[in-house]
Amino acid sequence: MSTTHGQPGLSSDQRSNIRSAILSTRHTLEDELRRQLEKYGIYEDKKLPLENLTHLSVEEIHTRRTLNAAIQRELESTEGDLERSITNYVHEATKTYLNRFVALKIIEVRGLVEETITERPEYGNRSYMHHTVAEIAGELTNAPDDGFGATLDLAYQEIGAEIRMIFEESEHTAIDLDAQVREEVLDDLDLIDDEAWESDEALGWVYQYFGEEEREDIDERIDEENYKIAGTDIATKTQLFTPRYIVEWMVDNSLGRTWLEMQGERTNIDDEKNCFYLSPLQDSLIERETKAVEDITVLDPACGSGHMLFYAFDVLYQMYLEEGEIPEKYIPREILRNNLYGIDIDSGAAQIAALSLYLKAKARAPNIDVDQINIVSADAVLINGEKKQEVLNRSQSELEKEILEQIWTSFEHIREWGSLVRVEERIEGIIDEYRDELEAAGQSKFTQSGGLEKQASVVSFSDNESESWDAVKERLLENTREIARIALNEDNPIDEMFASEVSKTVELLDVLIRDYDVVVANPPYMGSAKMGDNLKQYVKDGYVGTRDLYAAFIQRSWEFAKDDGYASLVTPENYMFSYSYRKLRRILLQNHQFVEGVHLSRYGFDQQKDAYTIPFLLRNSEPGELTETRFYRMTHEQDQYENYEKKIQGLNYLVKQIRKGDDPDDIYIINSNDFLSIGRQPFLYWFGDSLLNLFSQYPAIEESVEVKQGLATGDDDRFVRKHWEVPSEELKSYYVPYQKSGSSSPYYDTQRDYLDWENDGKEVKEYSGSRPQNPDYYFREGISFRGFGNYAVARQKPDDTIFYHKSHFVYSPEISDKYLLGYGNSTLVRFLLNGINPSLNFEVGDVKRLPIDPEPAEQEKVEDLVNQALERRERLVSLDETSDQFDPELFTDCVQGGVRELLYHKDQLNAEVGLIHGLIDPVIYDEYSIPTEERDRLYNNLPNNLSTYPIVENLETNYGTFGDEVPKKTLTLDEYENLLSDISEGPEDIRDAAEDLEISPLTIADARYIKNLYDDERLEQSVGYVLSFCLGLLFGRWDVNKDIETVDDGIISFNESANQNVSEQISSCLETVFDDGSSVQSSLEDSLGTSLEDWLRESFFRYHHCKEYRRRGQRIPIYWQLESPDGAFSCFVYYHAIDSNTLPKLRGQYLDQRIDELENELETLNAQTSGNNPDKDLLNRKEKVQKDLNDTKEFRDTIDKMIDDGVTVDVEKGIWENIKEWDQYEILETGLPKLKSSYSR
Repeated sequence: MSTTHGQPGLSSDQRSNIRSAILSTRHTLEDELRRQLEKYGIYEDKKLPLENLTHLSVEEIHTRRTLNAAIQRELESTEGDLERSITNYVHEATKTYLNRFVALKIIEVRGLVEETITERPEYGNRSYMHHTVAEIAGELTNAPDDGFGATLDLAYQEIGAEIRMIFEESEHTAIDLDAQVREEVLDDLDLIDDEAWESDEALGWVYQYFGEEEREDIDERIDEENYKIAGTDIATKTQLFTPRYIVEWMVDNSLGRTWLEMQGERTNIDDEKNCFYLSPLQDSLIERETKAVEDITVLDPACGSGHMLFYAFDVLYQMYLEEGEIPEKYIPREILRNNLYGIDIDSGAAQIAALSLYLKAKARAPNIDVDQINIVSADAVLINGEKKQEVLNRSQSELEKEILEQIWTSFEHIREWGSLVRVEERIEGIIDEYRDELEAAGQSKFTQSGGLEKQASVVSFSDNESESWDAVKERLLENTREIARIALNEDNPIDEMFASEVSKTVELLDVLIRDYDVVVANPPYMGSAKMGDNLKQYVKDGYVGTRDLYAAFIQRSWEFAKDDGYASLVTPENYMFSYSYRKLRRILLQNHQFVEGVHLSRYGFDQQKDAYTIPFLLRNSEPGELTETRFYRMTHEQDQYENYEKKIQGLNYLVKQIRKGDDPDDIYIINSNDFLSIGRQPFLYWFGDSLLNLFSQYPAIEESVEVKQGLATGDDDRFVRKHWEVPSEELKSYYVPYQKSGSSSPYYDTQRDYLDWENDGKEVKEYSGSRPQNPDYYFREGISFRGFGNYAVARQKPDDTIFYHKSHFVYSPEISDKYLLGYGNSTLVRFLLNGINPSLNFEVGDVKRLPIDPEPAEQEKVEDLVNQALERRERLVSLDETSDQFDPELFTDCVQGGVRELLYHKDQLNAEVGLIHGLIDPVIYDEYSIPTEERDRLYNNLPNNLSTYPIVENLETNYGTFGDEVPKKTLTLDEYENLLSDISEGPEDIRDAAEDLEISPLTIADARYIKNLYDDERLEQSVGYVLSFCLGLLFGRWDVNKDIETVDDGIISFNESANQNVSEQISSCLETVFDDGSSVQSSLEDSLGTSLEDWLRESFFRYHHCKEYRRRGQRIPIYWQLESPDGAFSCFVYYHAIDSNTLPKLRGQYLDQRIDELENELETLNAQTSGNNPDKDLLNRKEKVQKDLNDTKEFRDTIDKMIDDGVTVDVEKGIWENIKEWDQYEILETGLPKLKSSYSR
């Protein structure tokens, strides 16, 4: 006998069939229950008085009373919300009925009961059980449903004797379903094939799919209403089915490991055929005292459908076999009695978990009686008043009364808090206090432990008789059973239900007060921002670092575990790194042993691909000398683990390699104490010894460098502008440069943002939402780290600049800025920061923790390389017209030979910046003694070292400054031709292209230029830059010391007869600015494949200009293209030239002129086409002119309306607010809604 490792799960088609059937049957049952409730006078949001329901029979009146009691129970937990209470009742009743049908179906398919549902021709199209009932009690077939209901009841009674949680009668089965509805439900379940029902995973997927639509509804409410999850929604929202391979790893390494430590070489539990994933580090094992298997306990405190316990059954079965004390046929019963415990706040989930274990036991031993399943539901609702007092009055001692009082207090919000309720501490306190009082009075004797252990003598009540907790518990349960018996005799459903709720809480208390050898869990994941107030406050008050519910469960799990016991959980990964969990990490590392972890990150779950998770194992004891921890690195960023299927294959492969004695690359064995030497203790296990040791060898950067967070305005739309929005005379007087997080460009970046700093920033500083942090550092020179991105980027911060709160300023009087720039952009620092904070948001505290040598030996070499990088980055910035440092003369020089010259110049500069970055890396590695074998892996998920890629000597390459430091190679003719083809089809970004082809970016830059390998899109973009530059010259925005005829009114029309016509103006500008203007114009038109005028009119504004001039989804162009509805009239208007006279000028000098032209032409055409057989071309022209005239007049009328409305621009508002106002009149060539999705065609 062995465990069932690697059991195949359900196929996607089988899961899809289960999903369809469960969702369909759920809807059917809910509709039926709602319909039946109306029969009993209960509607969606109201209840009719019972005395008004004269149509009800005596039996139906009893049902109504039961329903009243059930809804009253819900009202206690919903704070009197009747509609929500009725919905909760329907939800719970639907779950109960569906679980019954599913249970019966699956039990039948597995041959554990006579066929009750499946109809066969040989039985007269009845099931075997139905046929038998008809034979024995034929009178039952006279019922409208042919006696099928009675057949089901008999089956329920037979099975319910062993698994009463599902089949016992309750308030949720008070309504008799219509026979036709019942048949419809069973028919839907029959659509699922028997093979699927036989799978171990079937019940888990039933549970998962039942809540699917509700989870979607909750998510929608969270998004639209900022809904806070509370009550029964917590259970629904946090359902997540745990894949089998994760379950096996967790149970093998906790339960299997416990047995291995007890038995040593006497067990083969760690054989591949038993616990496949159990391949521990020998030095991490402890010597554990042996005990009987029946005394080893396993708890899942958030058990869901019981998947963890289900597999733990297999491992325990193997342990019992090895022990040999229990006859094999009784092992399943002993496991359910003694070993497995589960808690869930969802009663439906608890029902399915109990069913799963029942089926497991019956599969091993069909003929045994199952008399106990330790699955409890934490969903009781206790009411106060007379009912509570009656229970207290039945208590036989003050101790029992105090325990009951504590149950009432602790379980008030049990539906939300579940296993997190720490009732055992309070119960133990009551016991201790009671014991002390009795001892002081000389009335009792106690055992040595005096603790609250099952079967242990806890306290003596009188005459020196000592009792166990079991005896106290049984007496409490008997009291509730007596209340239930009386209620049944008196036909009092309220008391009957109350007794049931109290009984449930006592059973729950029994599970909560124990401690366990093994705790396994996939706890609920829910951020505190989504929690309801009760749960949020409880978790905040009771647990450390609880920004998410799962973190509280990590702590609760080690509390449930015995000393030296194991807790194995699968949770989100962020507790290993996030600032919010720093206290939790310290407690975990100092007080517990982190034994193993499988870092799956994304795609570890099939159905929840965006769950970033890690299954891990803790031992509940201080680590002492046992600080060796093993991690499996299997993140989605690694190609071999990039999807769900590869996760499973990869883990199996790694375990097999370990079993063979190999040392796989993705296994990291580290000393967990090393984490304690890093600020905030992130779990940087993949760093390895050489990188982890940096944190102890070198001081943190904050010891020699000041790291500061900058200004948060509280309202960037109000205080921040792009530099082109601000009139030039206000730049750097009223507005100052504001360095935000920026792009991925290192060393030096384009400065586009400016901050309103009038009166020394008085308005910003006094604004209620602003945070003017560290003002003494605002206008200091230094460097800054961007606060958002895939990796760290350090840039120069000029001394005229204020820095943003997400652009972290670094200043040092001791270490030069140039060295810090090289260090901060190095791959070593990027790797370290990505480990310290794997999210996309870098914080000031992350930078502060970086290790740095305050007296670097290679400072001068790094500074020299950084100076060269700065020179090139500054030149690139000077070619960007959206930068405040745009250099029109440099741009002109670069375009003298056409747009290809401009592209080549940019490619070459970017290539050299990339090479410099690559040349700095080894200097930094040497500085910090990073071993050669460690260096390559630092580039995983980071930009590669471009200086290691060879220059291809087949091409006449401009080596530039760094050619001598780059390797060279010569290709065969075929290889060379293939390379050119690959460059032509490759990425636009030169770094990306170099990394894809593993060729020097210098070669790529030269090949593109010499062989003209630029793609059409990039050529078109560059033409856009040149034409935008020309418009700027014409509008007087730029000055290149040339005699350019600028536009004095800020308007350039496309009307051919206009004085300031776009086509003529652009041609004239090109001729004036460039040495050979006609050649430049030809190169522009060749690149576009059309005339400059057509492209400017049809594409420039929408596809180029608004793409370049934007911020955070806002389009903030500076050259506004205004156009009539059908395009008969079009013009550019320069934003900074707009004043109160602009629209009247447009109306009087452009539109009126165009209308006159069209009317004159139309008059001529009318005369020419007035005779017989007019010329068709003239008729077509006449039709077009009439259409253009109508279109232009309509545009004129709109402009008149704008003039009447006083429309102009207010530069204080910024471009976005102004263009939104203009767009209301629908005069832009492309309206703002379309612009938002029009970056490309």
